[in-house]
Amino acid sequence: MKIDIQKAIDWIEGKLEDEVSLKEISEFIRYSPSHTSREFKRYMGSTLRNYIQLRRLTKAAIELRDKQVRIIDIAIKYGYNSQEAFSRSFKEVFSITPREYIKTKRMIPYVFKKDVLYPEYIRKEGEVIMVKDEEIKVSVEVMPEHKFVYLEKEGVDNYMSFWEQQEREGKDCDLLHGLLASIPGVFNEGYGAFTKEGYIFGKDAAVDYYVEEKHGFKELIIPEQKYLKFEHPGFTESEFGQALNQVRRIALKDFNMEIKNFQVDDSFVRAYEHSGMELLYYFIRIPLKRY
Repeated sequence: MKIDIQKAIDWIEGKLEDEVSLKEISEFIRYSPSHTSREFKRYMGSTLRNYIQLRRLTKAAIELRDKQVRIIDIAIKYGYNSQEAFSRSFKEVFSITPREYIKTKRMIPYVFKKDVLYPEYIRKEGEVIMVKDEEIKVSVEVMPEHKFVYLEKEGVDNYMSFWEQQEREGKDCDLLHGLLASIPGVFNEGYGAFTKEGYIFGKDAAVDYYVEEKHGFKELIIPEQKYLKFEHPGFTESEFGQALNQVRRIALKDFNMEIKNFQVDDSFVRAYEHSGMELLYYFIRIPLKRY
């Protein structure tokens, strides 16, 4: 049943701009409406209706943040009969009106598409893509001056352990993840980084971006800097772990910096890592010393 609920979630994601009924979803996964509703809440911890509303409002918030759009057009696009109804729901969920959000771009808790299967089960659909080491794309890129908003944890060295530790300390990981993703910046979502003491997770923002203290985020202004980027050309979901390990090995172990005449600047982090599960990608950025 868990796999069927994930199929329903995937199907819903492509229907967020349409009218979606419990009956349609139930017919898609071939269960009764009552059983679908009950199992959805069991695995998601939320009602089906509430989940769809939160995903629609998140999609709406992203468009309001990144595009020059009218509130009424976004309201209608995501199934609201009026701007007033949309604004009311938006404020109930995000504690800010759409108009205020457009003006301030304040951190709000985006809600990501759920994956009830990961990491215990990774789907195997699609062609397995195997690549040779030389197919990992290596390039130099410049990141403009920015503010880095982040959380840090000493004694851990990977993404999963970082968030598991946050949970053990009673932190709401979905909330923190969503808040970081809502920050407008060069990269769409939050990303991790390896430090000498542990692991951090954060998001780039404009230098003058206001960070609310109540969530416990740290912030640091990072000057314009060059980065050595190692990027996987593409992989299927089932090969995510292999792609991650391959890029990490090449970037952090095998690549000879001295021969290539690069000097690493590890004064803040050793390397940033970026990944996505909806759009599959993985790359590492290593900060270089400024001359």
